[in-house]
Amino acid sequence: MNYDDLINKAIKNDEIQNLLCGKKPYEVEVSKFTSDVFPTDINAVLVNCFYKQYKNIEKINALFENSLKQMLKGNACNVYITALYFDACIFQEEIGKATFFINKEILGQKIKEAVDKNKDELSQSIIFENGMKKNNPLKNIENFSKYYKNKYNFSII
Repeated sequence: MNYDDLINKAIKNDEIQNLLCGKKPYEVEVSKFTSDVFPTDINAVLVNCFYKQYKNIEKINALFENSLKQMLKGNACNVYITALYFDACIFQEEIGKATFFINKEILGQKIKEAVDKNKDELSQSIIFENGMKKNNPLKNIENFSKYYKNKYNFSII
């Protein structure tokens, strides 16, 4: 897969959110050995489409973070996907692989508000663009939040 073409096409067509959500033609297939359900390969998209493009695409960090903020205005599925990217960003930052940093406090607060607004759906199930169903995604968000509370003293729930 050519990630340069993928991100450039998404920018050109104003479809960054489609890329983040794994909507066709932007879906990056997740390994069949993964034990959870995902809409796209979150880490591959984050690293290859955004982090590796930091020096090639002007303000890619702002484009990424603003797209996540816009997704939080969407449905429960988009809120969960945003939480997945948020968690992937924190992981990449912790292992020293992030080429840019997100504003954890501001984005975390916006996620918290969106989770609260979509709590009912997040405690049931959501269906991703690729047809896969994730049961009780709120449980994962709660686990992420416990980690952030212990390590960074903020919560997303």
